[in-house]
Amino acid sequence: MNTEIEPVSTKFLTWLLSGLLFISLLISFSSKAEPYLAIKNNLKCAACHVNPNGGGLRNDFGRIYGQNLLPAKASSYDSAKLARLTQYITVGADSRFNGTYQKTEQKTDNTSQGFEVSSTQLYINIEIPDSGLSLYIDQQVAPGSAINREALVMYKFEQNDLFNESYLKAGKLFLPYGLRIEDDSAFIRQATGMNFDNSDNGVEYGINHNDVSANFYVANGTSQASNNDDSLLYGMRVEHLFTNFRLGLSAVLNDGEQQVQMLNLYGGTQWRDLTFLAEIDYLILEEGNSFTQQDIKQLVTLAEVNYQWQQGWNFKLTAEYFDPDQDVNEDEQTRYSFITEYTPLSNVQLRLGLRLKQDIPQKPQQNSDMVFIQSHFYF
Repeated sequence: MNTEIEPVSTKFLTWLLSGLLFISLLISFSSKAEPYLAIKNNLKCAACHVNPNGGGLRNDFGRIYGQNLLPAKASSYDSAKLARLTQYITVGADSRFNGTYQKTEQKTDNTSQGFEVSSTQLYINIEIPDSGLSLYIDQQVAPGSAINREALVMYKFEQNDLFNESYLKAGKLFLPYGLRIEDDSAFIRQATGMNFDNSDNGVEYGINHNDVSANFYVANGTSQASNNDDSLLYGMRVEHLFTNFRLGLSAVLNDGEQQVQMLNLYGGTQWRDLTFLAEIDYLILEEGNSFTQQDIKQLVTLAEVNYQWQQGWNFKLTAEYFDPDQDVNEDEQTRYSFITEYTPLSNVQLRLGLRLKQDIPQKPQQNSDMVFIQSHFYF
C-alpha cells in the first residue's frame, strides 16, 4: 500500500479551512475518557469521574482539571456551579462534531468527505442523601434517535480497614476492560467489543484500595435488554499503580453459543513530557470458523505516546496491529495515527488527525488514508 498522501487540491483546502472555521463556532460538550491524562498524573479514573471506571460525567476534581490545568488559558467561571443543579443532582453533556476526508485503494468511488455529529450524550447523577446510593444515567441524544448507554444504581459501602472504597453497581453499564481510550474505532475496542457503543446489563463489584483497584462483574453478554440464551459473561479487571507506571490485567469469558475468551494486559508510564500507553489482547473464539469448525485465535495490540509540548497542546502518535486469525498467514491489519490536540481555553478542544490503515490487498476498501478534524468542548 502506498501510504504517501497525495497533494491536496485547492477545493479540498477550501473545504478544510471552512470546516475548521465552522467547527470553531459550534457549541458542544464532552467528558469522554482520556487515559493518558490519568497516567500522566498517576491517578485512577475515579479521581476525575463519577463513574469509578472512567468516562462520562466528571466529578468536581475532573471539572477543575479540565477548566484550569488542561487548557492554554483558563476561564474564570466556576464549572462546579454550572454542572451542579442542587447539592445532590449533577448534570453534564458530551458532544463531538467531525469533518473527514478519506481516500481508499478502490478503483472507483475511492474518496469520501463530509461532516457528522459523532456523538452527543447527556448525563445526570442523583445522590440519595445519607444512603450511599446514587442513580447514574448516560443518554445518547444524537446522532439518530435517543439511545440509553448507561442506567445504573450504585451503592458505595462505608470505608473500612480493608478497602478505602468499595461499591456495587447494577443496571446497564460499560464493562471495565483494558484501557478506556476515547477512540471506539481502535482495533483493541472493535475486536473485543469493549467500547463506548456497547454497554451490557449486569452487576459489578469494585474496590479501590491505596494503589490497587479491582472489578468483578457478571453480565448478559448479549448487549441486549434481556438475555436470549442460557449463558452469561463473566469478567474481571485488576490494576496496580506503581511510583511512575501502572499495570493492569483483564479477563473475560462469554459463555454464549459461540464461547469467547479474552485476556488483556495493559500499562502506561510517564517520562518527562512523554506519556506512554500500551495494550495487548488475546482472543479465542471457540469453533468460530463455520467451514473448519476450529477455534479462531486473535491478537490485537495498541501502542500510544503523547507529548505535551506546552499547556494546551498535546501530540498523540498511535500504532495498532490486528491479526484476525493466527492460523491464516498474511491477513494482518495495521493502523497508524498522528493527532494534534489544541485546548485554547477552558472546555474547548480542537483536534486534527491523520490515519493510515492497511488491510490485505483483496480488501481495497479497507486500505485507506484519512484526514479528520474534530471539535471537543466539555463541562
